[in-house]
Amino acid sequence: MISLQLLNLRMGPGAAILPAEVSQIHMDFAMRTHNGHMGAKKFWREYLPRLKYNNPGVPMIVNRHSQNDETPTMTVYVRTAVATAGDAAANTAPQPASSRVGLSKAQPPASNERVVHIDMKNKHSTNILEQLIAQVGAVPLRPTPEDTAEWQGLEELRKQGNASRDRINAIKAEKEREATMLQRARAAGGATDDAA
Repeated sequence: MISLQLLNLRMGPGAAILPAEVSQIHMDFAMRTHNGHMGAKKFWREYLPRLKYNNPGVPMIVNRHSQNDETPTMTVYVRTAVATAGDAAANTAPQPASSRVGLSKAQPPASNERVVHIDMKNKHSTNILEQLIAQVGAVPLRPTPEDTAEWQGLEELRKQGNASRDRINAIKAEKEREATMLQRARAAGGATDDAA
């Protein structure tokens, strides 16, 4: 049985296969959510992990910074033609790492690439996902019957665990209540341990 976290990565919103032409995704947004950056941050937290899990060969670079006055933008690099020798060298160049201090700015596209810009300012994360899927032609993944059965089994285990935890907590609370009542009775001059 796989874990709920892994199953959550494999299916759900954001689980999509990007076209082979998509060579890179770059996100640029502020660390603080005010001034229209909330949707971008939620997309990064909720949907980008699923996209990355299902498209491990596509670099996904996140550039966070402290300038909330800048527009949060997603830049998708799409190959338009067969790569030349110079383009192949550019594609094998090391990709910049993600940054939380604004050091990983979006690079200009190679000569065989076009760029799709998605303005994320004041947009809900689901709208950003819909726009990405529509503009690049990504194919959303649907859960298989096995995934659905696995999910339902894990959900049932979670419910059983919650019921067991509630039952144990109720037993503990009852014991604590009884101990408190006994302590009050002893303090009030009731029964003591020495009385026999």
